[in-house]
Amino acid sequence: MAKVNKQPVSYLQTDKRWKSLPYRVKGEDSTIGGSGCGPTAAAMAIETLTGKTFTPVDACKWAVDHGYKALNQGTYYGYFVPQFEAFGIKCRRLNGASVYHKPDSSVHDEMISWLKKGYYVIALMKKGAWTKGGHFVLVWWADNKIRINDPASTKAARLNGDVKTFRNEAAYYWLIDATEYNKEEETVTYEQWKEFMDRYLKERGELPVPGWAQNNGEWEAAMEAGIITKSTKPQDLCTKAEAAAFALRAVKTP
Repeated sequence: MAKVNKQPVSYLQTDKRWKSLPYRVKGEDSTIGGSGCGPTAAAMAIETLTGKTFTPVDACKWAVDHGYKALNQGTYYGYFVPQFEAFGIKCRRLNGASVYHKPDSSVHDEMISWLKKGYYVIALMKKGAWTKGGHFVLVWWADNKIRINDPASTKAARLNGDVKTFRNEAAYYWLIDATEYNKEEETVTYEQWKEFMDRYLKERGELPVPGWAQNNGEWEAAMEAGIITKSTKPQDLCTKAEAAAFALRAVKTP
């Protein structure tokens, strides 16, 4: 189980590079800045998981080309699953019925459990702290808290919103499988590393001596010459200084 998600790529639909570009179908005059929150939320997750550039412009074009732009509104709910499937990413809608103004619904708890497993979630927020109507945001998990990539804001209150408020204003959730990407990397402490190293050196020391290094009196001669001592361990590691000292003594030995 992931203790923390990696922070997704962040995009704003209001970025000056594309906020005025069209996101529209015939009969409307919508822009990415005004209506592109859904594709922008998807773009952030897709670029994060694929490592390939996929901007809100790309996502909005895909949505329009595939019939997911709603006339005089935003993006159809049916957009997310096929958009992610186009990149080989598993996505599914969590709830069929709205949980808006139902903060005690078990759907919210289920959503959080998926976050903790390493999923990203796209949430549709309704009227309240995040929107005056409807607004899609990308949700992730860190420090035992819900974190939000808001396509339309960088305000702290909207990126780290109060959990009770979030549960009261979220209506629908889409689960994005990011478990492989967010998989916890195993960490090794210094003490563990030393233990592994001691075990490795012991195993090496127990290996048979190769034919070219068989003792044919060289060890005794080397000890008599002071090159090595009885405590010297064959096949053990040595420092550069020790190796240089061994070589120098060998050269000086008649």
